[in-house]
Amino acid sequence: MNPIHEMNEKKKLIITTALKLFSAKGSVATSMQEIAELCGMSKGSLYLMFKSKEELEASTMEYCLYTLMDEMSQIEHEAGLTSRERLHKQIETLLVHVSELKEFLRVQLRSIMMDDEQHPSSKCNPQHRDMEIRTLHWFKDKLEDLYGPEIELYTVDLILLTHGLFLSYVKIWFTEMPSLTVSKMASNLLQTIDYAAYGLLDQRPAPLIPLENWPAWTSDSITDSTMMRHPIHIIKQMQDIVTTDLTAGQFRNDALETIAILKQEMMEFTPRRAIILGMMHNLENIPAIESLHSELQHILDAMYSRFIQADSSHK
Repeated sequence: MNPIHEMNEKKKLIITTALKLFSAKGSVATSMQEIAELCGMSKGSLYLMFKSKEELEASTMEYCLYTLMDEMSQIEHEAGLTSRERLHKQIETLLVHVSELKEFLRVQLRSIMMDDEQHPSSKCNPQHRDMEIRTLHWFKDKLEDLYGPEIELYTVDLILLTHGLFLSYVKIWFTEMPSLTVSKMASNLLQTIDYAAYGLLDQRPAPLIPLENWPAWTSDSITDSTMMRHPIHIIKQMQDIVTTDLTAGQFRNDALETIAILKQEMMEFTPRRAIILGMMHNLENIPAIESLHSELQHILDAMYSRFIQADSSHK
């Protein structure tokens, strides 16, 4: 087996094992020795891959977010759903993930809040900032799908309302009313957003915080809504177009083989940059997929930019 691929598989095993333990009894009660034993390796080997428990926790959190974004993206491109049904399903998906990971997330959220209070500069973390920007643009698009472009004026007001309601629902669900269902909470949340949105559009008050004054909106980071699209969906679209639009022959076969390699590499836990860049180069100058190629390249550039920033911050 390729040694890089083998290392990636080991990292994935460690992270998924840690996630199960963190979710079952919390990260504080989980030792690195316990994780190592369940993974069938020594504690020393574990520390070769993750320098500390804190680094493993951060990688586990990133894995959770990646998994959630992948599921949200799949729902985004699911056929036969109205805008409301799609958002309802995405809220349900988010609630299910929160429920499954509640012990782990409780510790992580407390840690994030403490960092924000004790070290305000931590809010400049590129990954946290990128997630905030993505969420803002995603939510803004959702609001406009449901209520039209005029709702843009109240984007931040509705974000604050939704954020507060969601956290309150989760707290009550975990501590006082476990009988609440995911579907009922999602429906109630959407209904409350409806009341607020239609009321704002009817009364037209001045927004508490105009969108142009919200820091995440004015950020210089890449913020277009395509960032919410998972690369695998773009690659699948490329594959469909090449299969149907290109004339049968060696050129089409080569393109399909390149796309297959690219797709397989992107599905790895830690995709190899050299292979991805090589396959992307091979797919240049194919008019039928030119726009998709540009979109995917845009996302990959942003991904690698964040990795470089993260690596630099650890040196």
